[in-house]
Amino acid sequence: MSSIGFDSCFYDRLDQYSKSLNHVLLATKRKSALADEIDWEHTLELVKTLSARGANSLAASSVAACLKGRPGASARWDPIVEALERRTLDQGAMKTLFNLAWSLDEERAAVLLRMRQGHA
Repeated sequence: MSSIGFDSCFYDRLDQYSKSLNHVLLATKRKSALADEIDWEHTLELVKTLSARGANSLAASSVAACLKGRPGASARWDPIVEALERRTLDQGAMKTLFNLAWSLDEERAAVLLRMRQGHA
């Protein structure tokens, strides 16, 4: 697979987790039904992978691996896994997830830049 093809597939994974996480954060903040069941599952899958508690899907593992070394990547994820399972996020969990969302967006932008430079 070419590097552009790899980046394109990886971008889709990042985009999926980023959108799901953003929907969960917005739904929690507004107390609305903005996040559907898939959004909660994707977010929980990623956070479980970051916490090393399971959910060893290839998609979540690859996204978690790219976040290593970024700010917030070494957060204590176990309490956040529990909060997501209960669907009750306190301010601390929301702050950590917001930082994760920021890291996902930064990585997504970096992958998009690589793809654009590959086509130039």
